[in-house]
Formats: sequence, structure tokens, C-alpha cells
Amino acid sequence: MARGGFTLLEMMLALVLFAVGTIAVMDLLHRAQIGSSDGENARLATSLARRRLEELRNVAYGSLANEAKARLASPWDRFCREATVTTPSTNLRQVTVTVSWDPPDCTTNSSNPYVVLQTYRSGV
Repeated sequence: MARGGFTLLEMMLALVLFAVGTIAVMDLLHRAQIGSSDGENARLATSLARRRLEELRNVAYGSLANEAKARLASPWDRFCREATVTTPSTNLRQVTVTVSWDPPDCTTNSSNPYVVLQTYRSGV
């Protein structure tokens, strides 16, 4: 007469399959959270760069100058920003604002993620 139930081998196999599936789902959730954080940082960096470009649009043409890379004030202190002003042509200045996030030191160039926005100003 056959008895119903599971053998020890079947139970161990089911437990291993459950564990592998759980680990895969947890890894997927972790990667999604990291992606969401990176997207939020990119959005904030873009907003900070856009804000600085708008401020520089209100600066007199002759007063436009480079700004060294520096850490922003709290609550944006995980971001570093720099502005570069070049003159590609007579009476034309290119203003570039670069914002990076989570840099250990704002004075060194690193491989941290960053956002770059540009605009042009005419002296005419």
C-alpha cells in the first residue's frame, strides 16, 4: 500500500528552488532601488545645473568668468559644481555648467556620474 507524502529528497529540492527564487527576486529589487537612486541624483543634478545657468544669464556679459569646482551647500552637499566660460568667437561666450554627485573630493577629477549643460551668451 502506497503512502502519500513527500520524501526528504523532494523537500530539499523544493527548499533549494525556493531559496534560489527568493535570492533572484531580492537581487532584482536591490538593482531597481539603485537605479531609482541614480535617476533621482541625475534629476537633481540637472536641476542644479539649470538653476546655475539661469543665474549666469543674469550676469553682465563682461563679468562672466570660470567658477572652480566646489561642493554645494546643504542640503545639496553631495553635489559638486563648476562653471567654465570660453569664447569660441568674437562677442560670443559658451557657458558650461558641470554637476557631479557623491564625489569624495571636489578638487580631483574622478569617474563619478555627472551632468553637463551648456548655453551661449552674446555680447552684442
